[in-house]
Amino acid sequence: MVVKDLSPDAMPNAARRARPAFLYDPRREIEVYRWILPHAPHGTATWYGAVASAAARRYWLFLERVRGLELRHVGALSTWKEAARWAARFHRSFAPGVIARLLPTSRLLVYDEAYYRRWLERARQIVGSRPGSRRIVERIASAYDCAIDRLVAMPRTLIHGEFYPCNVVVRTAGRRVRVCPVDWEMAAYAPALVDLASLATGWNSRAQRAIVRAYHTAMSGGVSATGIPDEFWRDLECCRLHLAVRMLGWSTAWQPPPQHAFNWLEEATQVADRLRRT
Repeated sequence: MVVKDLSPDAMPNAARRARPAFLYDPRREIEVYRWILPHAPHGTATWYGAVASAAARRYWLFLERVRGLELRHVGALSTWKEAARWAARFHRSFAPGVIARLLPTSRLLVYDEAYYRRWLERARQIVGSRPGSRRIVERIASAYDCAIDRLVAMPRTLIHGEFYPCNVVVRTAGRRVRVCPVDWEMAAYAPALVDLASLATGWNSRAQRAIVRAYHTAMSGGVSATGIPDEFWRDLECCRLHLAVRMLGWSTAWQPPPQHAFNWLEEATQVADRLRRT
């Protein structure tokens, strides 16, 4: 068993300074395990219980200890595609009526226009203040402004919110692969493709396409389409741009550890340029 201490006093000072305050809610992950993950596909850690006391400033989560590897340590593309299929099954698990019942109890982040614009302003303040970066940020912002309209119009469902390979534990037994997403603190009501964008970022274009095809087929109920519509790709690009802007606006007091380092400014610039050309 694992005891996860989500209490504010348990958070290291560096983490407290780095995480934007408006994102922090120690009850969110508890409520995700309590109310949402029972509806999810098999694989997530078993929830044994929780303590949530505002008076005592104590928020404890009791979970199954899942043995396995972080997906980022797995080189087999087949395992990454299985993670994509799991994400698709998760996104398909929630009918509108189920979501309507879960939203009031689960304390999810909600991706709306104000949420997207908040990240853009943070990116402008943090990255735009660096020498030589203001023009690049404004170039990104012009594409992001257009992307926001599309992001707001996308259908929303329940998502992990940080479906990065470091947050996915996998365990292989023969031909069976257990996919166990962990760290649900950023769970949200948002476009499903945010999770797919998180998973596929960093791969070369050929591998990304394989991961996206695995997801798209699973979202179609296992029916392999002859091709993925252009609109799907454009939606995915908008979600990729949002992720990059979010990381650029994350914090002035945070640098990723070397194993998680990624050039988000370059990513945002490249995606913004592609969106302008389409």
